[in-house]
Amino acid sequence: MPSQNEDIQAIYDSLCDQQDALNDAIQQTTDPQLAATISQESQELAHRILISQNLLFKADSAKLSKLADKVKTAGDDLDLSLKQIQKTADFLDGISTYLGYVDDALDLAKTLASAA
Repeated sequence: MPSQNEDIQAIYDSLCDQQDALNDAIQQTTDPQLAATISQESQELAHRILISQNLLFKADSAKLSKLADKVKTAGDDLDLSLKQIQKTADFLDGISTYLGYVDDALDLAKTLASAA
């Protein structure tokens, strides 16, 4: 029976954690523009969550593992910027970097064979 790709699972988990953090942040803000920004980025995360779900059974790859490590590091940095979300520019830089690494990993995973 095939098993799930651990790197894709880690990326999926990270995306879900970031989605939860943005959901918490939007409930805390009183700034309509910041709420709109958070909402837009939340939609971007949701899209990537769906993509990663469809890639869970792709084969392992050393390159994918390296990208998953970059996603984790960028996710940790994003966690810090979410704690200071009132600094919108820092938040946008953090989420852009994070999503860039997620996209690189998911694009690579799309090219991998399905796990046997």
